[in-house]
Amino acid sequence: MSLRIGVREGFRTITRNASLFVLSLLVAAISLFLLALFSLVTVNLYKSIELLDEKIEIIVFLERTANIDGLQENIEKINGVDQVIYVSSEQALADLKTELEDTEEILNVFEENPLPASFRVKLKSSFRNAQGLQEISGKIMLLSGVDETLYGGELVDQLKRVTRVIVMFDFALLIIIIFSVIFVIFQTIKLTIFARSTEIEIMKLVGASNGFIAVPFTFEGIVQGFVGGIIAFLLTLVTYHVAGFFFGDLYFPHWWFLLGTIAGGVFFGIIGSGIAVRRFLK
Repeated sequence: MSLRIGVREGFRTITRNASLFVLSLLVAAISLFLLALFSLVTVNLYKSIELLDEKIEIIVFLERTANIDGLQENIEKINGVDQVIYVSSEQALADLKTELEDTEEILNVFEENPLPASFRVKLKSSFRNAQGLQEISGKIMLLSGVDETLYGGELVDQLKRVTRVIVMFDFALLIIIIFSVIFVIFQTIKLTIFARSTEIEIMKLVGASNGFIAVPFTFEGIVQGFVGGIIAFLLTLVTYHVAGFFFGDLYFPHWWFLLGTIAGGVFFGIIGSGIAVRRFLK
């Protein structure tokens, strides 16, 4: 019964302070939008890092007399090797022509194909570092038919270090934004509480419990977070489509973002309103 009355009082609070509620809702929506926008950037950053990590590989150039099948089988047996892809000299030349499409005439100076056959050796994730590359490359060089290996060990380690810094910086910003959203909702709920401070004092004098007093404001925080989350998602969706014109295809799991912004809005609304009510009732 008290919960139903509290919810009804929450609706009354919203309707009686409509202008304050709308202002608070817009502020919460913008805060949640910034959080969703940052999450979109973060998700695509992690996707880019993942794609870069998957591209770490060893190029193995072969001698013309190499036994292709036997050599490929031996490389696949090396610990840490995930996949071995054979690239013929003809395929290598065709790929190079595709990459140098605008300056293809440069290749016409060669009377015959100058590119050797090769293997693209993809590694398991735990070996995608300078030490793993060097270890596997050394083992490959011991095999008959291998002319040379190519890998960027130091460059890979630098990439890993930069990635770790970016991830730490990204995580720190995420924490700051989350606390900022909670603070904004806390402040807006606090304004509503102060606007009804006299009414709350009367309720306390007639014996209303702290829980009963808190229900309308908690409900308001939930509604604020729910509606704010939907608005934030719509703004993020518009931003995603606009950004697509400049950055191409971006990774944007629509349903996860919709559920995430709504759930995040409700959660932050409960936390923010809870802190505000607790401080006032003390």
